[in-house]
Amino acid sequence: MAKPEYFVFNDENVRNSYGFHINTLGINMDRFKDNPVMLNNHINSNENVIGNWSEPLKEAGLLKLKPHFDEETNLGKDVAGKVDRGYLKGCSMGIIPNWDSIQKVGDRLIMMECELAEGSIIPVPSNKGAIAIYSADGSEVLKEEDVKSLCLSVSEKLNSIPENLNINTTMKKIILSVATLMALGFKDQPADGMDTQDVEAKVLELSGKLTSLTSENEGLKLAAQTAKEAQETSVKLAATQKVDLAITQGKIPADKKDAFVQLGITSPEVLETTLNAIPAKTVHGLGITPQGGNGGVEVKTMEEFQKLSVAVQLSFKNDNPEEYKKIVESIK
Repeated sequence: MAKPEYFVFNDENVRNSYGFHINTLGINMDRFKDNPVMLNNHINSNENVIGNWSEPLKEAGLLKLKPHFDEETNLGKDVAGKVDRGYLKGCSMGIIPNWDSIQKVGDRLIMMECELAEGSIIPVPSNKGAIAIYSADGSEVLKEEDVKSLCLSVSEKLNSIPENLNINTTMKKIILSVATLMALGFKDQPADGMDTQDVEAKVLELSGKLTSLTSENEGLKLAAQTAKEAQETSVKLAATQKVDLAITQGKIPADKKDAFVQLGITSPEVLETTLNAIPAKTVHGLGITPQGGNGGVEVKTMEEFQKLSVAVQLSFKNDNPEEYKKIVESIK
């Protein structure tokens, strides 16, 4: 049997051996990340360090970590072997609790905040939510009777609150700075602070306005982008039409079309002025002599005809049918 990829440190839906639940998101891991020690059965001594942990993952109310055993030591190798063979399956976390953070939610006592001190490999416990409680400085594991006494004290305190009183809102106060009061739209605050319920209502109101403004802003940005693209398309189309006409009039050669179109996109006025300054070429009954690379030329051969733009070719065929017939007969 392979070692498990992850061990579950905490499941916030499981009541631990002391009678309360631990909020997974409220587990502070700053100290633990600096020293993610793995102990043997919560025995805090050098010889009982059997490895460490990595890649903490909080998801779906669970806290999970990857184990790494120190198999260079006899104890580490022995424990790793028992885990590998399926004889040891239990994992327990040692925490430094924040007793003031315990709340009563329905029939549950929930510790909202604590600090992770270590994670231990333990025999399968009778209660899979068993934990070890450390002193405030993290130096020693508290005795079971001391922890139960603390839990009983907290439980009695919470149970003394009337059931029809919402301790999560009406019992809590918060002191706000002047800037925060102004930002939330409060004129002043009582000496003992603002009710969290009122503050939360203001925050939710502002959040709703922010969401609405963000959506409106995105709509305006999209409309502006659409208008910009339409304007760019219109400018390009107008420039292309002017350049095509200039080519038809023999003012510019067809191979310069892209350059003149780009000029029109950059500055429609400059394109207009430039094209107006170039005289059209007039010749034959066509009234137009297309401009080749060396100035005006007469259309006498099919090769010269094919160098014309499509628009000029059509005009030439329509306006000069006899000359076009001669050109066609010359290639037979």
